[in-house]
Amino acid sequence: MKKLILLAAVALLPCLAMAQTETTTATPTTLKVPAEEYCIIRTHKGVFERTICIDVDRGKGPDVDKRLRDDNGKEMRFNNLADALNYMAQNGWLYVNSIKVSNTDDPDYLMRRPLPTHKYDELKSR
Repeated sequence: MKKLILLAAVALLPCLAMAQTETTTATPTTLKVPAEEYCIIRTHKGVFERTICIDVDRGKGPDVDKRLRDDNGKEMRFNNLADALNYMAQNGWLYVNSIKVSNTDDPDYLMRRPLPTHKYDELKSR
């Protein structure tokens, strides 16, 4: 009988002992800041046009103008796809993969680049 009482006491001991304390102050959550940004490049051209335009989709939503434009706001045109990809590479973008997202015959191109330092610091300070 003594062994049974001792066994029950030992079994109930963890339930009665509270080793953890509850904290009432909220701890700040850390923001996971991405080190790079991604975009999807889509090419298109008119029926009788010799040059192509590209759309740069950075995932900002459907209402954002995705056409690549110069500093004056004019739509940029390229001789071919290699010309457009070279332009993107000069601006720090790296080719990742060709993907099929839209219903056209042309593939889309996934690209990435390191996040500029001022954008990284801005996101980190939030």
